[in-house]
Amino acid sequence: MNKKFIAIAVAALASTSVSAAEIFNDGTSSMAIGGRAEARASIVDGDMTDKSRVRLNVGGTTEIAEGVYGFGFFEREFTSNEATDENRYVNAGISTQYGAIAYGLTDGSLGMITDFTDIMSYAGAVASGKIKAADRTSNNILYVGEFGGLTVKANYVGTNDEIDSGYSAAATYALENGLSMGLGYAAQDNLNKTDSEQLEAAVSYAFGDFYVAALYNTGEVAKADVDGYEFAAAYTMGQTKFTTTYGNKEVADKEAADALSIDATHFFNDNFRAYASYTFDMMKDAQDEIALGLRYDF
Repeated sequence: MNKKFIAIAVAALASTSVSAAEIFNDGTSSMAIGGRAEARASIVDGDMTDKSRVRLNVGGTTEIAEGVYGFGFFEREFTSNEATDENRYVNAGISTQYGAIAYGLTDGSLGMITDFTDIMSYAGAVASGKIKAADRTSNNILYVGEFGGLTVKANYVGTNDEIDSGYSAAATYALENGLSMGLGYAAQDNLNKTDSEQLEAAVSYAFGDFYVAALYNTGEVAKADVDGYEFAAAYTMGQTKFTTTYGNKEVADKEAADALSIDATHFFNDNFRAYASYTFDMMKDAQDEIALGLRYDF
């Protein structure tokens, strides 16, 4: 099977583990199982909360014609609080050399824009939230295409538990000199008869062991104006990666987020990492947060 098309079909449409284990392959069809086990402790004002989680996924592909592949993907997250367990992905689709299309519970289009600054092991992303039509949601048709350094996404969402209908579209372009940029737009009609729309733009530059990025988020969500910006930086030293982000967001002309986060992650190998994170929450009456984590990918 053409591995490039399979990568577009599965990895681009869902957050899969790079170490997923292939359990079946007959040359035409294959299946892999993956996921993560992540122990996370959050400490706020001296009180420790268990935020551990496990994600399990299974994905399969099959060649249905020359250069055409069918695929399916499922992922569920289990947490230390059963009330927050959820299906993250339930979808199937078709992939060709022109891209992949999937239907079901799958991603929206603005995730690849927010990924520019959402780089931390635990914290961050306080200013780059996505409206539901642009995020992971159900009754969703998603297209993903990769053309050299250009990646495009577009999706349409029908009625579900949260929105009446909506859509989003985004594109990123990566240059060979380490510079990347992205732009995306989303709009939706909400079940409460209000409208929401969102524009996000991001830029990043990678040079050697350094990475820097910036993001701007603006729009109107349920009749409230939203404006936010976020900066991110990372430095990799051997098997340890240091990251930091600063985010600020206003909703209806009132400050909704103002936080600086730093963390350090040590990768023992491709499967196991440990991290420590500290967030300085600068909102009035807010508390700083310390997080400690161990993560095993499989």
